Amino acid sequence: MADWQRITGNGVDFELKTVDVGTMGNVVYIVRDTDTHEGYVIDAGFEPEKIAEAVDDTKVQAILITHGHWDHHQDLDALKQKLGVPAAIGELDQGMLKSPPEQVLVDRQELPFGKNVLKAIHTPGHTPGSTCFTVGNQLFSGDTLFPGGVGNTKNETGHFFTIIRSVEYRLLSLPDDTVINPGHGKPSTIGTEKPSLPEWKERCW
Repeated sequence: MADWQRITGNGVDFELKTVDVGTMGNVVYIVRDTDTHEGYVIDAGFEPEKIAEAVDDTKVQAILITHGHWDHHQDLDALKQKLGVPAAIGELDQGMLKSPPEQVLVDRQELPFGKNVLKAIHTPGHTPGSTCFTVGNQLFSGDTLFPGGVGNTKNETGHFFTIIRSVEYRLLSLPDDTVINPGHGKPSTIGTEKPSLPEWKERCW
């Protein structure tokens, strides 16, 4: 489990912690304001006890689910009970959860925590309701964008040309120094990944 990392600049001042959970390389992210400790948990695949411990004294406002695939919310209900907070997911994915969410997320929705704001970006393609989040130069991309390519679309919820549009116009338009924090694996940056877009289009995955 990583320690808190302080992120400043671009009008933000917050702390970020990453938590590796489960056996599928899932990464859970916790963001919180440095002063008020208000914040959010992003995804809740597995190990709710580990996530709850990592929260420390964060005043969690909600658990934000990036998309409806089970490995990102398998133990959501248990984590909600431990933290006593609501869950939110993109409007078009709400039926994929085990229990109805307390909130649904829409494109460009702002989620304040202390003096900072997470902004939701609807990025369909991996699932219809896939949602990414940005704050400062940090992007939480779920399974929409990874180092080396876009998320899997060879499943019943996926559509390759939709995800490519989402990534090209909604994510790769962010500043090059934007850090990509994916739902699995290690971070990258927009500047690193952007030149590979033509290759991704050609290979169709």
